[in-house]
Amino acid sequence: MAAYDDPEWVHQFLKILQKRKITFVKSLKGAKYDILELGGGDASTTVISPKLFNEFVAPYDKELIRLTHEAGQRIVYHTCGGMMPILEDIAAMQPDAMETFTPPAMGADVDLAEAKKRIGDKVCMIGGFDQFHFFKGCTPEQTRAEVRRCFEAAGENGGYILCPSDHFFDADVELIKAYADEARKCVY
Repeated sequence: MAAYDDPEWVHQFLKILQKRKITFVKSLKGAKYDILELGGGDASTTVISPKLFNEFVAPYDKELIRLTHEAGQRIVYHTCGGMMPILEDIAAMQPDAMETFTPPAMGADVDLAEAKKRIGDKVCMIGGFDQFHFFKGCTPEQTRAEVRRCFEAAGENGGYILCPSDHFFDADVELIKAYADEARKCVY
């Protein structure tokens, strides 16, 4: 409620946190990382509104992304859950990639094909695979179909990395093998 009752206090608090993050980001110059991650559940429109995202998240994260690039690093912006209302807002912060592109069957709102149309030429997309329904309790053919669905929706012209949309802790080995095998076949 502080965002409504005392937004200035929230901004002051976020500036304190950002200052600490800036110190860390600047220390990354010359470090050997493939990609760093920023964002999280608080950046999701299933948690906060697009208005709150643009007032209390984007301005701070955009600066961290800029400084990360200045330090010679690449960065992926992670959003758990809802993304569709803020796709362009996240892409405007200029991360190198965005994730998780969680589908509705997992409780989020992402239409992978629509996301590709809207931002696919601006940023690499990572995710979109429904691991809750296709790594456990289905057939290998169903897992393969989900892999193809993801690639058909977002793989054309590159800029897409197939990945589960969230962590998973239990999976059938046979389904992971089907996932990997089918992904190798999906070339655009």
